[in-house]
Amino acid sequence: MITLSKTHPRKALFLLLGLGFVLSVQAGRPLTVDDANVNDVGEGHLEGWWTRAPNGSRSWAIAPAYSPIQNVELGAGMARDSKTGLETLNIQAKFRITPSQENGCNAGAVVGTARMTGDASKGYVNALISCNHARLGSLHTNLGLFDVSSSQRIGTWGLAWERAYGDVTAHVEVYGQQHDKPVWATGLRTNILPKLQLDGSVGRQAGQNLVTLGTKWMF
Repeated sequence: MITLSKTHPRKALFLLLGLGFVLSVQAGRPLTVDDANVNDVGEGHLEGWWTRAPNGSRSWAIAPAYSPIQNVELGAGMARDSKTGLETLNIQAKFRITPSQENGCNAGAVVGTARMTGDASKGYVNALISCNHARLGSLHTNLGLFDVSSSQRIGTWGLAWERAYGDVTAHVEVYGQQHDKPVWATGLRTNILPKLQLDGSVGRQAGQNLVTLGTKWMF
């Protein structure tokens, strides 16, 4: 996950929750929880999506990612609140620490920095574990930190399960940060073309709804 603005904490949270986990490969859109894998060397993807946050705000985001060398994926992202014009920009590097397993677990990590309109850049880290099973699907766990100020950091966490049912992959997940209520969500994704994915999710936080619609182009 990514940093939280001191000036606009709630608005920043909803922008950043939508941006913080997206630079992933196997999990990817519409999951917010990240997986522990990266693109193959020379391959990448571009994700774009629209979000209606629990506070009623609407935003859009884009996030490209590319793997220049083995086990490393470089990514960036931009999210913009349609009403306020607040923008969040981030860059990050994602590492696959142990080899991916078709039946087993592997580890990864993310380090990056983000900046929201009117605020200074702040860093974040995220530890990732993915466990795969041929029949039961995949389980992803996240545990991270992001800077709120020069002297304060907030912990973040996430847990997601996904499984393919024919051409459609379904997921359920829960994620959040310290001192705030978690977001529960479920979603579907499918390829409408060989390298173009269509996806969506619905969620709930503190009695309010969260909706996302998006695409992912793989190249």
